[in-house]
Amino acid sequence: MKVTLPITILFLVYKLLWFCITPAIKRLPRLKEGIAERTLQEINFSKVDLWMHAASVGEAYIALQILKSFEEDQKLDILVTCNTSQGKEILEKNIPDQPHTVTIAYMVFDNPALVTKAIETADPKLLVLIELEIWPALMAEMKRQKKQIIIVNGRMTEKSFKGYSKVAFLWRMLKPDVILATSEGNKARLQTLFQQKDTYLVENIKFDQIEKCSIVERTVTRNKSLILASIRKEEESEVLYIILKLLEIFPNLHIDLFPRHLHRVPDWEKLLSEQEISYSIKSTSRNNGHRSVLIWDVFGEMVNAYQRSDAAFVGGSLAPLGGQNFIEAFMNGVIPVTGPSVSNFLWTGPEVFRDGLVKKGNSREEVLQLLVSILKSPPDKNIIQQKANRYIQLKQGGSRKTCQHIVDLL
Repeated sequence: MKVTLPITILFLVYKLLWFCITPAIKRLPRLKEGIAERTLQEINFSKVDLWMHAASVGEAYIALQILKSFEEDQKLDILVTCNTSQGKEILEKNIPDQPHTVTIAYMVFDNPALVTKAIETADPKLLVLIELEIWPALMAEMKRQKKQIIIVNGRMTEKSFKGYSKVAFLWRMLKPDVILATSEGNKARLQTLFQQKDTYLVENIKFDQIEKCSIVERTVTRNKSLILASIRKEEESEVLYIILKLLEIFPNLHIDLFPRHLHRVPDWEKLLSEQEISYSIKSTSRNNGHRSVLIWDVFGEMVNAYQRSDAAFVGGSLAPLGGQNFIEAFMNGVIPVTGPSVSNFLWTGPEVFRDGLVKKGNSREEVLQLLVSILKSPPDKNIIQQKANRYIQLKQGGSRKTCQHIVDLL
Protein backbone atom coordinates (compact mmCIF):
# COMPACT_ATOMS: atom_id res chain seq x y z
CA MET A 1 0.00 0.00 0.00
CA LYS A 2 1.50 3.31 -1.12
CA VAL A 3 1.12 5.89 1.65
CA THR A 4 1.07 9.47 0.41
CA LEU A 5 1.26 12.61 2.50
CA PRO A 6 -2.50 13.33 2.20
CA ILE A 7 -3.26 9.77 3.35
CA THR A 8 -0.87 10.14 6.29
CA ILE A 9 -2.55 13.38 7.33
CA LEU A 10 -6.01 11.83 6.90
CA PHE A 11 -5.19 8.95 9.26
CA LEU A 12 -3.61 11.28 11.80
CA VAL A 13 -6.84 13.28 11.86
CA TYR A 14 -8.83 10.01 12.06
CA LYS A 15 -6.73 8.86 15.01
CA LEU A 16 -7.20 12.22 16.75
CA LEU A 17 -10.96 12.01 16.16
CA TRP A 18 -11.09 8.61 17.87
CA PHE A 19 -9.06 10.01 20.78
CA CYS A 20 -11.62 12.80 21.20
CA ILE A 21 -14.82 10.77 20.87
CA THR A 22 -13.85 7.59 22.73
CA PRO A 23 -14.64 8.95 26.24
CA ALA A 24 -18.14 9.86 25.04
CA ILE A 25 -18.94 6.66 23.14
CA LYS A 26 -17.77 4.56 26.08
CA ARG A 27 -20.88 5.76 27.88
CA LEU A 28 -23.33 4.88 25.12
CA PRO A 29 -25.65 2.09 26.38
CA ARG A 30 -25.24 -0.10 23.28
CA LEU A 31 -21.42 0.14 23.42
CA LYS A 32 -20.91 0.11 27.18
CA GLU A 33 -21.18 -3.67 27.33
CA GLY A 34 -17.86 -5.18 26.27
CA ILE A 35 -16.03 -1.86 26.46
CA ALA A 36 -12.92 -3.58 27.82
CA GLU A 37 -12.77 -5.73 24.67
CA ARG A 38 -13.57 -2.81 22.36
CA THR A 39 -10.60 -0.87 23.78
CA LEU A 40 -8.32 -3.95 24.16
CA GLN A 41 -8.03 -3.52 27.89
CA GLU A 42 -9.17 -7.13 27.80
CA ILE A 43 -8.01 -9.40 24.95
CA ASN A 44 -9.82 -12.71 24.55
CA PHE A 45 -8.23 -13.93 21.33
CA SER A 46 -4.83 -15.02 20.06
CA LYS A 47 -3.30 -16.04 16.73
CA VAL A 48 -5.86 -17.15 14.13
CA ASP A 49 -5.99 -18.09 10.45
CA LEU A 50 -9.09 -16.08 9.69
CA TRP A 51 -10.75 -12.97 11.11
CA MET A 52 -14.42 -12.62 10.19
CA HIS A 53 -16.30 -9.44 11.11
CA ALA A 54 -20.10 -9.43 11.46
CA ALA A 55 -21.59 -6.07 12.46
CA SER A 56 -24.85 -7.12 14.09
CA VAL A 57 -27.68 -9.67 14.01
CA GLY A 58 -28.07 -10.09 10.23
CA GLU A 59 -24.35 -10.40 9.62
CA ALA A 60 -24.00 -12.79 12.58
CA TYR A 61 -26.41 -15.22 10.93
CA ILE A 62 -24.40 -14.96 7.70
CA ALA A 63 -21.19 -15.70 9.63
CA LEU A 64 -22.83 -18.79 11.12
CA GLN A 65 -23.88 -19.96 7.67
CA ILE A 66 -20.33 -19.56 6.37
CA LEU A 67 -18.95 -21.54 9.32
CA LYS A 68 -21.36 -24.38 8.52
CA SER A 69 -20.39 -24.43 4.85
CA PHE A 70 -16.65 -25.15 4.95
CA GLU A 71 -15.62 -28.62 3.79
CA GLU A 72 -15.44 -31.15 6.63
CA ASP A 73 -11.70 -31.79 6.20
CA GLN A 74 -10.81 -28.11 6.77
CA LYS A 75 -9.74 -27.07 10.26
CA LEU A 76 -9.17 -23.39 10.88
CA ASP A 77 -8.62 -21.07 13.84
CA ILE A 78 -11.25 -18.38 13.35
CA LEU A 79 -11.96 -15.11 15.16
CA VAL A 80 -15.49 -13.74 14.69
CA THR A 81 -16.08 -10.20 15.92
CA CYS A 82 -19.34 -8.32 16.34
CA ASN A 83 -20.34 -4.73 17.16
CA THR A 84 -23.54 -5.45 19.09
CA SER A 85 -24.45 -7.55 22.10
CA GLN A 86 -27.38 -9.08 20.15
CA GLY A 87 -25.09 -10.23 17.35
CA LYS A 88 -22.54 -11.62 19.81
CA GLU A 89 -25.26 -13.52 21.68
CA ILE A 90 -26.55 -15.09 18.46
CA LEU A 91 -23.04 -16.23 17.57
CA GLU A 92 -22.40 -17.69 21.04
CA LYS A 93 -25.69 -19.59 21.15
CA ASN A 94 -25.64 -20.95 17.61
CA ILE A 95 -22.08 -21.91 16.73
CA PRO A 96 -22.56 -25.06 14.63
CA ASP A 97 -20.81 -28.37 15.14
CA GLN A 98 -17.75 -28.04 12.92
CA PRO A 99 -14.02 -28.81 13.06
CA HIS A 100 -12.86 -25.22 13.54
CA THR A 101 -11.69 -23.47 16.67
CA VAL A 102 -13.91 -20.39 16.86
CA THR A 103 -13.38 -17.40 19.16
CA ILE A 104 -16.10 -14.76 19.49
CA ALA A 105 -15.31 -11.23 20.65
CA TYR A 106 -16.51 -7.66 20.46
CA MET A 107 -15.02 -5.66 17.60
CA VAL A 108 -12.25 -3.30 18.59
CA PHE A 109 -12.86 0.41 17.96
CA ASP A 110 -11.40 1.47 14.60
CA ASN A 111 -8.78 3.62 16.27
CA PRO A 112 -5.54 3.03 14.28
CA ALA A 113 -3.53 2.40 17.46
CA LEU A 114 -6.01 -0.21 18.72
CA VAL A 115 -6.41 -1.86 15.32
CA THR A 116 -2.64 -2.25 14.94
CA LYS A 117 -2.45 -4.04 18.29
CA ALA A 118 -5.45 -6.25 17.47
CA ILE A 119 -4.02 -7.38 14.12
CA GLU A 120 -0.58 -8.02 15.62
CA THR A 121 -2.25 -10.20 18.29
CA ALA A 122 -4.59 -12.12 15.97
CA ASP A 123 -2.14 -12.18 13.04
CA PRO A 124 -4.83 -13.39 10.58
CA LYS A 125 -3.93 -14.43 7.05
CA LEU A 126 -7.29 -13.14 5.82
CA LEU A 127 -9.91 -10.61 6.94
CA VAL A 128 -13.51 -11.42 5.93
CA LEU A 129 -15.81 -8.39 5.95
CA ILE A 130 -19.52 -9.21 5.72
CA GLU A 131 -21.81 -7.03 3.57
CA LEU A 132 -20.61 -3.43 4.06
CA GLU A 133 -18.31 -3.47 7.08
CA ILE A 134 -15.53 -1.36 5.59
CA TRP A 135 -13.51 0.23 8.38
CA PRO A 136 -10.57 2.33 7.11
CA ALA A 137 -8.06 1.78 9.93
CA LEU A 138 -8.72 -1.97 10.01
CA MET A 139 -8.32 -2.33 6.24
CA ALA A 140 -5.28 -0.02 6.12
CA GLU A 141 -3.43 -2.03 8.78
CA MET A 142 -4.20 -5.30 7.01
CA LYS A 143 -2.81 -3.80 3.80
CA ARG A 144 0.26 -2.42 5.60
CA GLN A 145 1.03 -5.87 7.00
CA LYS A 146 0.52 -7.38 3.52
CA LYS A 147 -2.43 -9.48 4.60
CA GLN A 148 -5.50 -10.20 2.48
CA ILE A 149 -9.07 -8.88 2.61
CA ILE A 150 -12.30 -10.21 1.11
CA ILE A 151 -15.76 -8.63 1.18
CA VAL A 152 -18.49 -11.30 1.16
CA ASN A 153 -22.23 -10.96 0.60
CA GLY A 154 -21.30 -7.47 -0.51
CA ARG A 155 -23.98 -4.85 -0.89
CA MET A 156 -24.00 -1.09 -1.35
CA THR A 157 -27.01 1.13 -1.98
CA GLU A 158 -26.85 4.02 -4.43
CA LYS A 159 -27.07 6.43 -1.49
CA SER A 160 -24.12 4.78 0.28
CA PHE A 161 -22.14 4.69 -2.96
CA LYS A 162 -22.51 8.46 -3.39
CA GLY A 163 -21.36 9.02 0.18
CA TYR A 164 -18.32 6.74 0.01
CA SER A 165 -17.38 8.15 -3.40
CA LYS A 166 -16.57 11.49 -1.80
CA VAL A 167 -13.33 9.88 -0.58
CA ALA A 168 -12.95 7.43 -3.46
CA PHE A 169 -9.15 7.87 -3.42
CA LEU A 170 -9.08 6.29 0.07
CA TRP A 171 -11.13 3.23 -0.88
CA ARG A 172 -9.07 2.63 -4.01
CA MET A 173 -6.00 2.49 -1.80
CA LEU A 174 -7.74 0.10 0.63
CA LYS A 175 -9.33 -2.12 -1.99
CA PRO A 176 -9.93 -5.74 -0.92
CA ASP A 177 -8.25 -8.60 -2.77
CA VAL A 178 -11.64 -10.06 -3.74
CA ILE A 179 -15.22 -8.78 -3.60
CA LEU A 180 -18.26 -11.09 -3.69
CA ALA A 181 -21.42 -9.09 -4.44
CA THR A 182 -25.06 -10.18 -4.15
CA SER A 183 -26.48 -8.46 -7.26
CA GLU A 184 -25.40 -6.83 -10.50
CA GLY A 185 -26.09 -3.39 -9.04
CA ASN A 186 -24.08 -4.10 -5.88
CA LYS A 187 -21.29 -5.57 -7.99
CA ALA A 188 -21.08 -2.49 -10.22
CA ARG A 189 -21.05 -0.05 -7.29
CA LEU A 190 -18.46 -1.97 -5.25
CA GLN A 191 -16.26 -2.56 -8.27
CA THR A 192 -16.37 1.12 -9.22
CA LEU A 193 -15.69 2.36 -5.67
CA PHE A 194 -12.70 0.10 -5.02
CA GLN A 195 -11.49 -0.19 -8.63
CA GLN A 196 -11.16 -3.93 -8.04
CA LYS A 197 -11.47 -6.18 -11.10
CA ASP A 198 -11.71 -9.31 -8.95
CA THR A 199 -15.38 -8.67 -8.14
CA TYR A 200 -17.79 -11.58 -8.56
CA LEU A 201 -21.52 -12.14 -8.42
CA VAL A 202 -22.47 -14.75 -5.79
CA GLU A 203 -25.94 -15.71 -4.52
CA ASN A 204 -26.98 -13.98 -1.31
CA ILE A 205 -26.00 -16.17 1.65
CA LYS A 206 -29.27 -15.28 3.38
CA PHE A 207 -31.06 -17.66 1.01
CA ASP A 208 -29.06 -20.60 2.40
CA GLN A 209 -30.61 -19.95 5.82
CA ILE A 210 -34.17 -20.49 4.54
CA GLU A 211 -35.68 -23.89 5.14
CA LYS A 212 -37.77 -25.69 2.55
CA CYS A 213 -41.42 -24.73 2.45
CA SER A 214 -43.53 -27.30 4.27
CA ILE A 215 -47.30 -26.80 4.32
CA VAL A 216 -49.15 -28.40 7.21
CA GLU A 217 -52.70 -29.61 6.92
CA ARG A 218 -55.08 -27.03 8.39
CA THR A 219 -58.62 -27.50 9.58
CA VAL A 220 -61.02 -26.02 7.06
CA THR A 221 -63.40 -23.51 8.66
CA ARG A 222 -66.12 -21.28 7.30
CA ASN A 223 -64.43 -18.14 8.64
CA LYS A 224 -61.56 -16.45 6.85
CA SER A 225 -58.27 -15.77 8.63
CA LEU A 226 -55.80 -12.90 8.15
CA ILE A 227 -52.43 -12.19 9.73
CA LEU A 228 -51.13 -8.63 10.13
CA ALA A 229 -47.42 -9.19 10.71
CA SER A 230 -44.75 -6.90 12.20
CA ILE A 231 -46.93 -3.78 12.27
CA ARG A 232 -44.96 -0.63 13.06
CA LYS A 233 -46.12 2.43 15.01
CA GLU A 234 -45.81 4.74 12.00
CA GLU A 235 -48.40 2.78 9.99
CA GLU A 236 -50.93 1.95 12.70
CA SER A 237 -53.60 4.38 11.44
CA GLU A 238 -53.34 2.92 7.92
CA VAL A 239 -53.60 -0.64 9.23
CA LEU A 240 -56.57 0.29 11.43
CA TYR A 241 -58.33 1.64 8.33
CA ILE A 242 -57.70 -1.68 6.55
CA ILE A 243 -59.05 -3.65 9.54
CA LEU A 244 -62.26 -1.59 9.57
CA LYS A 245 -62.85 -2.00 5.83
CA LEU A 246 -62.13 -5.73 5.87
CA LEU A 247 -64.53 -6.35 8.75
CA GLU A 248 -67.24 -4.56 6.79
CA ILE A 249 -66.71 -6.98 3.90
CA PHE A 250 -65.98 -10.09 6.01
CA PRO A 251 -67.85 -9.68 9.34
CA ASN A 252 -66.62 -13.05 10.64
CA LEU A 253 -62.99 -12.49 9.65
CA HIS A 254 -60.43 -13.57 12.27
CA ILE A 255 -57.38 -11.29 12.42
CA ASP A 256 -54.07 -12.18 14.09
CA LEU A 257 -52.33 -8.88 14.84
CA PHE A 258 -48.59 -8.96 15.55
CA PRO A 259 -47.18 -5.54 16.57
CA ARG A 260 -43.51 -5.30 15.69
CA HIS A 261 -42.77 -3.96 19.17
CA LEU A 262 -44.70 -5.38 22.13
CA HIS A 263 -44.85 -2.08 23.99
CA ARG A 264 -47.42 -1.02 21.34
CA VAL A 265 -49.96 -3.62 22.53
CA PRO A 266 -51.77 -1.19 24.91
CA ASP A 267 -51.97 1.35 22.09
CA TRP A 268 -53.64 -1.23 19.88
CA GLU A 269 -56.11 -2.04 22.65
CA LYS A 270 -57.04 1.63 22.77
CA LEU A 271 -57.33 1.97 18.97
CA LEU A 272 -59.57 -1.08 18.65
CA SER A 273 -61.72 -0.11 21.63
CA GLU A 274 -62.32 3.36 20.20
CA GLN A 275 -63.59 1.76 16.99
CA GLU A 276 -65.68 -0.78 18.93
CA ILE A 277 -63.80 -3.69 17.39
CA SER A 278 -63.86 -6.80 19.56
CA TYR A 279 -60.43 -8.10 20.48
CA SER A 280 -58.51 -10.28 22.91
CA ILE A 281 -54.90 -10.50 24.06
CA LYS A 282 -53.09 -13.76 23.37
CA SER A 283 -51.50 -14.14 26.82
CA THR A 284 -54.85 -13.71 28.61
CA SER A 285 -57.33 -14.95 26.01
CA ARG A 286 -59.81 -17.70 26.77
CA ASN A 287 -62.14 -19.56 24.45
CA ASN A 288 -65.04 -17.23 25.21
CA GLY A 289 -66.61 -16.62 21.82
CA HIS A 290 -65.60 -14.90 18.64
CA ARG A 291 -63.29 -11.89 18.77
CA SER A 292 -62.44 -10.12 15.52
CA VAL A 293 -58.82 -9.38 16.46
CA LEU A 294 -56.35 -11.41 18.49
CA ILE A 295 -53.42 -9.20 19.56
CA TRP A 296 -50.26 -11.25 19.98
CA ASP A 297 -48.12 -10.21 22.93
CA VAL A 298 -45.91 -13.31 22.90
CA PHE A 299 -42.98 -14.28 20.69
CA GLY A 300 -42.37 -17.29 18.48
CA GLU A 301 -45.85 -17.93 17.07
CA MET A 302 -45.85 -16.09 13.76
CA VAL A 303 -44.90 -19.16 11.68
CA ASN A 304 -47.88 -21.10 12.98
CA ALA A 305 -50.15 -18.11 12.35
CA TYR A 306 -48.94 -17.89 8.74
CA GLN A 307 -49.68 -21.56 8.21
CA ARG A 308 -53.24 -21.12 9.48
CA SER A 309 -53.97 -17.96 7.52
CA ASP A 310 -55.72 -17.36 4.23
CA ALA A 311 -54.06 -13.97 3.68
CA ALA A 312 -51.30 -11.83 5.18
CA PHE A 313 -50.09 -8.26 5.29
CA VAL A 314 -46.43 -7.67 6.23
CA GLY A 315 -45.78 -4.36 7.95
CA GLY A 316 -43.08 -1.75 7.94
CA SER A 317 -44.19 -1.11 4.38
CA LEU A 318 -47.11 1.36 4.55
CA ALA A 319 -44.74 3.93 6.07
CA PRO A 320 -41.28 4.65 4.61
CA LEU A 321 -39.53 2.11 6.85
CA GLY A 322 -38.17 -0.35 4.28
CA GLY A 323 -40.46 -3.25 5.13
CA GLN A 324 -40.21 -6.39 7.25
CA ASN A 325 -39.47 -10.00 6.33
CA PHE A 326 -42.04 -11.22 3.80
CA ILE A 327 -40.12 -14.39 2.86
CA GLU A 328 -41.29 -16.07 6.07
CA ALA A 329 -44.89 -15.69 4.86
CA PHE A 330 -44.68 -17.43 1.50
CA MET A 331 -42.31 -20.06 2.89
CA ASN A 332 -45.18 -20.98 5.20
CA GLY A 333 -47.92 -21.16 2.63
CA VAL A 334 -49.49 -17.70 2.41
CA ILE A 335 -48.98 -14.99 -0.23
CA PRO A 336 -47.99 -11.79 1.61
CA VAL A 337 -49.21 -8.34 0.66
CA THR A 338 -46.95 -5.36 1.36
CA GLY A 339 -47.16 -1.62 1.06
CA PRO A 340 -44.82 0.33 -1.25
CA SER A 341 -41.82 0.51 1.13
CA VAL A 342 -39.83 -2.72 0.74
CA SER A 343 -36.26 -1.46 0.23
CA ASN A 344 -34.90 -3.62 3.10
CA PHE A 345 -35.79 -6.75 1.12
CA LEU A 346 -34.97 -5.85 -2.46
CA TRP A 347 -32.11 -8.36 -2.15
CA THR A 348 -34.74 -11.06 -2.63
CA GLY A 349 -34.88 -10.13 -6.32
CA PRO A 350 -37.68 -8.79 -8.56
CA GLU A 351 -38.97 -12.28 -9.34
CA VAL A 352 -40.77 -12.57 -5.97
CA PHE A 353 -43.11 -9.84 -7.20
CA ARG A 354 -43.07 -10.86 -10.87
CA ASP A 355 -43.97 -14.49 -10.08
CA GLY A 356 -46.64 -13.60 -7.54
CA LEU A 357 -44.95 -14.85 -4.38
CA VAL A 358 -45.40 -11.35 -2.95
CA LYS A 359 -48.01 -8.74 -3.91
CA LYS A 360 -47.24 -5.05 -3.43
CA GLY A 361 -49.80 -2.27 -3.10
CA ASN A 362 -48.70 1.33 -3.62
CA SER A 363 -51.26 2.73 -1.16
CA ARG A 364 -53.52 1.53 1.64
CA GLU A 365 -56.37 1.27 -0.88
CA GLU A 366 -54.33 -1.00 -3.14
CA VAL A 367 -53.24 -3.09 -0.14
CA LEU A 368 -56.88 -3.38 0.92
CA GLN A 369 -58.03 -4.51 -2.54
CA LEU A 370 -55.24 -7.10 -2.77
CA LEU A 371 -56.21 -8.53 0.62
CA VAL A 372 -59.90 -8.62 -0.34
CA SER A 373 -59.06 -10.46 -3.55
CA ILE A 374 -56.94 -13.06 -1.75
CA LEU A 375 -59.49 -13.58 1.03
CA LYS A 376 -62.28 -14.12 -1.49
CA SER A 377 -60.23 -16.72 -3.33
CA PRO A 378 -57.22 -17.94 -1.29
CA PRO A 379 -54.44 -19.48 -3.44
CA ASP A 380 -53.83 -23.22 -3.32
CA LYS A 381 -51.17 -23.77 -0.64
CA ASN A 382 -49.63 -26.67 -2.60
CA ILE A 383 -49.01 -24.35 -5.54
CA ILE A 384 -47.46 -21.77 -3.18
CA GLN A 385 -45.24 -24.51 -1.79
CA GLN A 386 -44.00 -25.53 -5.24
CA LYS A 387 -43.30 -21.96 -6.33
CA ALA A 388 -41.58 -21.05 -3.05
CA ASN A 389 -39.30 -24.08 -3.05
CA ARG A 390 -38.41 -23.57 -6.71
CA TYR A 391 -37.57 -19.92 -6.06
CA ILE A 392 -35.39 -20.67 -3.02
CA GLN A 393 -33.61 -23.58 -4.72
CA LEU A 394 -32.51 -21.32 -7.57
CA LYS A 395 -31.19 -18.74 -5.10
CA GLN A 396 -29.17 -21.02 -2.82
CA GLY A 397 -25.50 -21.98 -2.99
CA GLY A 398 -23.81 -18.69 -2.07
CA SER A 399 -22.29 -20.07 1.14
CA ARG A 400 -20.34 -22.84 -0.59
CA LYS A 401 -19.04 -20.49 -3.28
CA THR A 402 -18.01 -17.96 -0.64
CA CYS A 403 -16.14 -20.61 1.35
CA GLN A 404 -14.28 -21.68 -1.78
CA HIS A 405 -13.11 -18.11 -2.40
CA ILE A 406 -11.97 -17.86 1.24
CA VAL A 407 -10.03 -21.13 1.05
CA ASP A 408 -8.43 -20.08 -2.24
CA LEU A 409 -7.14 -16.88 -0.61
CA LEU A 410 -5.85 -18.79 2.42
